[in-house]
Amino acid sequence: MINDKCVFAGSFDPVTKGHIDVIGKCAMMFETVYVVLAVNAEKKYAFNKETRLKMLELSLEKYEGVKVFAYDGLIVDFMKEHGVFYYARGIRGERDIEYEDRAFEFNSKTYPDLKTVYIPCGKEFRSVSSTLVREKLKKGEDVKKYLPYEILPLIKDVIK
Repeated sequence: MINDKCVFAGSFDPVTKGHIDVIGKCAMMFETVYVVLAVNAEKKYAFNKETRLKMLELSLEKYEGVKVFAYDGLIVDFMKEHGVFYYARGIRGERDIEYEDRAFEFNSKTYPDLKTVYIPCGKEFRSVSSTLVREKLKKGEDVKKYLPYEILPLIKDVIK
């Protein structure tokens, strides 16, 4: 194990198999994984906070040591409050690395103890994103292959 705990954060709108893949890898490396649902009142989400939180809880209950939180504020503030230094970021390709490098520069000014850990998602999930899922849902297309089985009933309820 690298350390006792890390944070993996996102809007999870909705949570995908790619997210779960990265969180599973975090769970193998860290004793505790704080999965933080970032809440931004300025942003429009397809799924409300409660639904996104429920999706995460259902998808992650099989992982020991994974704790789900919703947080309205800077993730580095959550990390400071919980004494977490490692910020796990899922990487699908070069673009993600460039984005995360810029975010690290900003975050490390606010939280100098921050250490970002890049975790590549499995090849089968590299094209999967919440944006892709939302676009397919708008078109009425099947999204089962992108989403954790546990959340499919919640997706159906929201679509109706």
